[in-house]
Formats: sequence, C-alpha cells, structure tokens
Amino acid sequence: MKFLADGMLGNITRWLRLLGYDVEYEKVQNDNELLIRSKKEKRILLTSDAELFRLAKRRGLTTALVKKTSPDEALSKLSEKFNIHLVFDEMRSRCPTCGFPLKNIHKNSIREKIPENTYQRYNEFWICSSLSCSKVYWRGNHWKKISQTLNKARKEKLNVEK
Repeated sequence: MKFLADGMLGNITRWLRLLGYDVEYEKVQNDNELLIRSKKEKRILLTSDAELFRLAKRRGLTTALVKKTSPDEALSKLSEKFNIHLVFDEMRSRCPTCGFPLKNIHKNSIREKIPENTYQRYNEFWICSSLSCSKVYWRGNHWKKISQTLNKARKEKLNVEK
C-alpha cells in the first residue's frame, strides 16, 4: 500500500512513514499533477482538500479526505479505512523526513552523529538508509508521546468499530 499526500499533510506523512508505509509528500504540486501521479504510481491520494478529494473520486482513484484533526484521530480514521497497523515495527519503519527505510545500527558506528549524553543513555539506534539523509533515531523522551498517540488512535478505532 503506497500513499501520496498533498502539501497540507506533512504531519500525517511523518506518522505513516514511522509506521512503515511508503508515503510520498508533495508540497507544491497542483491538483492535476497530484491526480496524474496518484494514478500513474498507483498511490492512494491523501488530501485535506475537499475539492481535490471529489475530483479524485470522480476519476476513480482511491483517496481519503483527511480532515485537520489531531494525529490520533486522523490515524484512527485512516486505519479504519485502509487497515493501517497502528504499531511501530522497527523492521518496517521509514525515515519520517525522507521516507527511506530505517536500519538498525550499532551505536559505536554513529558516535560522532549523536550527542554524548544520548550515546551514554541509549543503546538502540536506527539510521536512515538514504545517503543524502542519514538521520539517526532512538527512543528518546519523545517516545512516550509517540506511544500515547498510537494508543489513542487504536482506542478510537476500536470505539468506531463497536
């Protein structure tokens, strides 16, 4: 399952990538270019633009209208519609910034890329496989918020399914 997100959905793009989904994010393309690319690349079009959503539906494209809500609400609705797994899986996760797969890396290999206190405090690290990005990730203080958001999204999905 591959997605194409319009310029208003950068936040959701990052969340879906973190969950392991292939999401292309287009900040500047016009509606027609998005529609063409969605069809050509067989990507599900995610948009917050009701007019673009209707156009995509009329053209027979798979699409979702993502309203500007909290990440947990948007993820819950997308999960319900496309059976998105709302669980972080380090084997599937992608770089939230560029979308390339993440790979586990030994902390000695990246010592110069991370702050010393991070090096001392954490043992598990991932690095973006894109040579032009190569960002390093770890389960830092922000991990609690990520877990809370995913838990809320799962609970909201369960409430909708009842």
